[in-house]
Amino acid sequence: MWYVIQTLTGREEELVCMVRRILPEDIYTDCFVAYYERIWRKRQQSLVHVERLFPGYVFILTDDPDEVYRCLKDVPSMSRLVSDGMFTFLPLEEGEEAFFLKMLDEDHIVRLSYVEKDGRGNVFRITGPLRQYADHVRRYQYKKRYVLVGIPLLGREKTAVLGIILKEDVRQELLYGKIEAPLAPRRVYRVEDPGRGERFAVGECVTVTAGELSGMRGVIWKVKKNTVEIGVRLFDRDMPMEVSVESVCRAG
Repeated sequence: MWYVIQTLTGREEELVCMVRRILPEDIYTDCFVAYYERIWRKRQQSLVHVERLFPGYVFILTDDPDEVYRCLKDVPSMSRLVSDGMFTFLPLEEGEEAFFLKMLDEDHIVRLSYVEKDGRGNVFRITGPLRQYADHVRRYQYKKRYVLVGIPLLGREKTAVLGIILKEDVRQELLYGKIEAPLAPRRVYRVEDPGRGERFAVGECVTVTAGELSGMRGVIWKVKKNTVEIGVRLFDRDMPMEVSVESVCRAG
């Protein structure tokens, strides 16, 4: 199971090193800090930063939480945090584990997601970590290249910032800026080609934004090259309607 250790902001990696030094390898699987990529603009240049996703939180995977807690509590510096009420050790729920498993890569980083808009400013294509969780987005901030996302954590929804990349960013060289994660120094960010691919997937809920069906919601039944077939509820039955991909957006 996944557990969260809460510690002092800025001391997360120090705690990870302590865990790896103190705990026997057979009582835990992994211990890490979660990070995310985000684009910052500085002097008319785009820089990719790698920052802590949840400052003050460390994740640990273990099937023996009692022994992990006992070992950490016996360390003087951790003992002080416990006595001061600044050390918590709480399990994630099954759905929360699944969320992080899909969002984090092998370096425990949520990478940039590619977001594309149509001519009306509606999102009609997402690739990357956000693709499966577009319904978790609470707000898009295109100019600042991030979205506000509702992330399930410890039994409640926690709002977090995740980085996005737009079409104009793919066409230019992006450099790294601040990197808080323990990664080897890098200079140039490798922009993944989003490819053409399917802009929508069968089963997704969408809203029609143009034409006679504007404002109606439906579920995608088929995805074609430039159109999608959606099932729209009319006269107490689901009717198939084919519309342009630029005439629909994901239902919020």
